[in-house]
Amino acid sequence: MAEKKLKDAKVNKRELKKLARQVTETEEQSVIKKFIIIVLVLAVLIIGVYFFTRAFVTKDLKKAEEQKTEITFDYTKTVLGALLNRPYDEYYVLVYNSEDLKANYYSGIVSSYQMKENAIKIYVADLNDSMNEKFYNSKKSNPNAKTIDELQVGDLTLIKVNDKTISKYIEKEEDIRLELGL
Repeated sequence: MAEKKLKDAKVNKRELKKLARQVTETEEQSVIKKFIIIVLVLAVLIIGVYFFTRAFVTKDLKKAEEQKTEITFDYTKTVLGALLNRPYDEYYVLVYNSEDLKANYYSGIVSSYQMKENAIKIYVADLNDSMNEKFYNSKKSNPNAKTIDELQVGDLTLIKVNDKTISKYIEKEEDIRLELGL
């Protein structure tokens, strides 16, 4: 019987070692499984926070849809600094402030003139544009200007350009209408 007890004790020790290995492996496996689950949960949270901030804080998702606007250029407008650089040999430039009470009226003059047969090209220069500010002088304009450096305009001015030089400089509304044949 002593032998049987020894055998049973040896078998029990082997079984205990075997069970200990299985327990150890399952503990390691469970730790690895927990680690993988934690990493996945953190990844989902980080991605969720990213899209939340992109959608609600920066509103980036909506901006992508809203930013699809068409860009148009108005080829009838110019700046006074480029007055003599237009691609035509002869043209007019009507200079006025777009915030003036009569701005719509001046715009109507330009539209009426453009509809005429044999009308030469006419541009508009806005005195409200910051690039035109240095040419504006309400008290002392220079009707004898022939170059850009000499140019000083008043509140309403029609300039006629021939061959890259200023040939006419008109400041009175009635004279402007007469010059344009309106």
